[in-house]
Amino acid sequence: MESKQQQTKWSQFLSLIVVFFFWGFVAASNDILIPVFKKWFVLSQVQSQLVAWAFYVAYFVGSVIFFLISLKSDILQKFGYKKTLAVGLGLSALGAFLFVPAAAAANFWFFLTALFIVGLGFSVQQIVANPLAIKMGSPQTGAHRLTLAGGINSLGTTIGPILVGIALFGMGNKEDSAPKNQNLSKIEIVKNEYQTHKDELSKNIIELKKDTQDDPVKVNEVISTIEKNIADIDSQITSIDQNSGASDAQVDQYSAKLGEIKQKSTNITYPLEFVKENLKMVKVPFIVLGVAFILVAIFMLFSKIEDPAKEEEALIDEPAKFNIFHYPQLYLGMLAIFIYVGVEVSIISNLPALLHTKEFGGVLEHNIAPFVSLYWGSLMIGRWNGSINVFNTSKTTNLILKFVVPFIAFGIIIFSNELSGKDVSAFYIYALWIVAFIIMSFIGGKNAGKTLMIFGIAGVVMMFLGLVYPDKDLAKYFFISGGLFCSIMWPSIFDLAIAGLGKNTGKASSFLVMMILGGGIIPLVQGWICDFDKSSPDGIMGITWTHFSYVIPILCFVYLAFYGFVTPKILKKQGIEMGETTSGGH
Repeated sequence: MESKQQQTKWSQFLSLIVVFFFWGFVAASNDILIPVFKKWFVLSQVQSQLVAWAFYVAYFVGSVIFFLISLKSDILQKFGYKKTLAVGLGLSALGAFLFVPAAAAANFWFFLTALFIVGLGFSVQQIVANPLAIKMGSPQTGAHRLTLAGGINSLGTTIGPILVGIALFGMGNKEDSAPKNQNLSKIEIVKNEYQTHKDELSKNIIELKKDTQDDPVKVNEVISTIEKNIADIDSQITSIDQNSGASDAQVDQYSAKLGEIKQKSTNITYPLEFVKENLKMVKVPFIVLGVAFILVAIFMLFSKIEDPAKEEEALIDEPAKFNIFHYPQLYLGMLAIFIYVGVEVSIISNLPALLHTKEFGGVLEHNIAPFVSLYWGSLMIGRWNGSINVFNTSKTTNLILKFVVPFIAFGIIIFSNELSGKDVSAFYIYALWIVAFIIMSFIGGKNAGKTLMIFGIAGVVMMFLGLVYPDKDLAKYFFISGGLFCSIMWPSIFDLAIAGLGKNTGKASSFLVMMILGGGIIPLVQGWICDFDKSSPDGIMGITWTHFSYVIPILCFVYLAFYGFVTPKILKKQGIEMGETTSGGH
């Protein structure tokens, strides 16, 4: 009977990990919403990062509220895990449905409120689902179940941007998303960039002329403004045609002029009804999500998922006062979680703005989804690679799987994007970064401190190379590879931070979850730096401020490497030797 109780309750666990998928789906989909909102609400880059801020601040607020209530009454014991989880899902459903009136009103702050409520529900789900997954079987295999759940979470982050991109922009165009012709001269590339922007503006004029709901005077004013920009573009294209042998200095002048025209375009305030029309497709994926949240909540309530025994909870109840500052591994770990989640979100939240710059190819909103998918898919690659340690295999089999599984995950990313109609043949070179990641994972092994230090250093190197590498078609992959090196950081930090806390582990975990707040703060800092491009278009050190803003991830990775280096030494002084880490990911 005892051995049976120790087995994983797979039927219950598989029901639970659906929730992990949703967390990833919505978190990654935010990165598609950011450039869309930035365009139609005429936002600065730092304002656009309020999307991430609203979502991740909700985690902090929800965790604090839950913690304060728990001081007086143990919610999980009083209402049960299933009911509390269903409440969290219901809250997220409410937030998802609020996207409908937010789109109808075309109000940015309404969208942020809706996203905050979705995140608030997720915070409740996080608090319930993580310990519940651990308790669905033997404590010795609890971390293994979280690893598998983390892999499902990452699958959601990979698929989410693709599906939301299809909902907003339709199926992709392989010709439109294909890599640039490398045989073109510099002046021909600039001319194509002018033409691409002209086509985008011309499309808006066609749509505006169909607008019968807005004030005709306002519509005509906007059309007139756009036509002036198109006239400036035509003038520059004519000049380019007459100057096919332009010098590098002249090419730079043409590029600078294009930047000025694009800046004027981003400052155009479109009529309200026109904006509503362009935002209406945002409703679709969130209506589907809202319905899914409700269905899962109902399923949870009627499922066979069992609450952990109350006697088990009583064993960990400790009335003694708990002081964070007695545990340097914890308060340094709280900062590490804050920075880790912050850098993980900031790299990708600001990537659409980077790819939209001239030096990175001027990628438009409808072609952003594959890059977002590749970034979040990189976390899936890393976590699936880490999940191999869960299975009891021979050393030879383990070695083979360490190389095969990451490329299976990579194949899923490529295949999913191809199905959406995008040309992602340029992604094949990313295999080099995956090989580098696999080699580093062998060096780090299963030691939390060593792994965190190595991947922190790798993050510093990749971000630095992204800043200085001359070929921008390759430089962007150095930034995207940040997802690979972030993939295993959550479990490494978590294991180090709670080491030696004994019965205070639960309290420590709640403080660590609060630090997800970093996902809302650090992107704002990086976005603030990006916005210097408006007041200082010449950039800094020969690159744009948006490009330079990636010094923020460098600083973040420096601290994470430091935490991985110093914490084992702190623990050793406390008489604690760290073992292997197999935890899941955030």
